[in-house]
Amino acid sequence: MNPKNFISGAFSQGQFMAAMEEDGYAVVENVITEEFISRMIPQLEKAIATEAEFHGTTDYKDYGMLLACPVYGGAFLELADNSQLMLPFDWVLGDTSIIYVYTSSSMPPKASNYSVRIHVDRPHFIPGYTEALGCLVLLNDFTEENGATWVLPKSHKQAEQPNEEYFYREATRIIAPRGSVFYFHLRLWHAGGANNTPNWRHSLGIGMVRPYLKQRIDLPRAMAQVDISHISNFGLQKLGFFAQPPTSVAEFHAPPHERLYRQRSEWDIPSGNTPNNSFSNS
Repeated sequence: MNPKNFISGAFSQGQFMAAMEEDGYAVVENVITEEFISRMIPQLEKAIATEAEFHGTTDYKDYGMLLACPVYGGAFLELADNSQLMLPFDWVLGDTSIIYVYTSSSMPPKASNYSVRIHVDRPHFIPGYTEALGCLVLLNDFTEENGATWVLPKSHKQAEQPNEEYFYREATRIIAPRGSVFYFHLRLWHAGGANNTPNWRHSLGIGMVRPYLKQRIDLPRAMAQVDISHISNFGLQKLGFFAQPPTSVAEFHAPPHERLYRQRSEWDIPSGNTPNNSFSNS
């Protein structure tokens, strides 16, 4: 891995943005604590078992992926409230960025998962404009043996899928310790490996977008039965609670603190300022 993409200590916005602009990804160590990981993994494995019960089998292509982690509450919600984790997203997308998708990417023992294909996580290709950014939160060490992600540096700037021979010849792997976060442009071509160990390899995947875009699943509605009393306004904003369209004229004209659409938008930027539309002008 290129050293400039692997950040083990304090880092600046400029350092992060340079790595993202040039290669489309950066890995930051020590974002997530051991204490959190020790609580998160049992909750994650319980939720994976719950979804397998829903499907009635473990033999389905998305086994190990939770479609919407926040609906399980508990430790899953803490990442939305983690300002250290969210700060790089805000650098690129603005501080009103919200969660588009929040899944798990867990590889079963002696298996791979849905990520094994060469793919991007966002189909839309808009040159010069960044509308989405993602990350994998590593709950286990990522190694060659347990399926560490392959990434093709600089490929976030190309629309066409690389052929398999070229991809694996030029790609690098995200070899990093648990607690690290792999941030990447959602147009970066990448692929999961295969877990050849007897243990699960766990990570959580979060995709962030600008607040005027729809979430993959309407999290505020999906979380209607989830206890969110311990989540700050910062976390609620990231989960999309303050980016909901009003459902009536009365809601539109409600006092600001009662609104479901408290987000600023790019239209609210004072005259003369430029919205945060790309890496280069961020």
